[in-house]
Amino acid sequence: LPALAPVTLPAAFALAARGFALPPEPALVAYVWSWLENQTMAAIKVVPLGQVAGQRLLAALGARIPDVVAVAQRTADNDVASFAPGLALASCRHETQYTRLFRS
Repeated sequence: LPALAPVTLPAAFALAARGFALPPEPALVAYVWSWLENQTMAAIKVVPLGQVAGQRLLAALGARIPDVVAVAQRTADNDVASFAPGLALASCRHETQYTRLFRS
């Protein structure tokens, strides 16, 4: 394994799913759930949201995963894009934000 070049999480997840012979839809559901759970845990720490509210949020959004996966499966490669100006602005403000996940 040390000889392998580093890969992104989505690529590693896809390789693992393929290695375990998972069909595409369950693999996508698992990936979206792992992303959603990660974001929720970060929100619990940053907002602060609280454990119970975080679990409620996870349950509510988790119910929408099949719809998200269906849209992803119908989306053509040419239609995939990354445009998140709000995220860029939030990242700029991160340095001076009081509550941070990591302090340097």
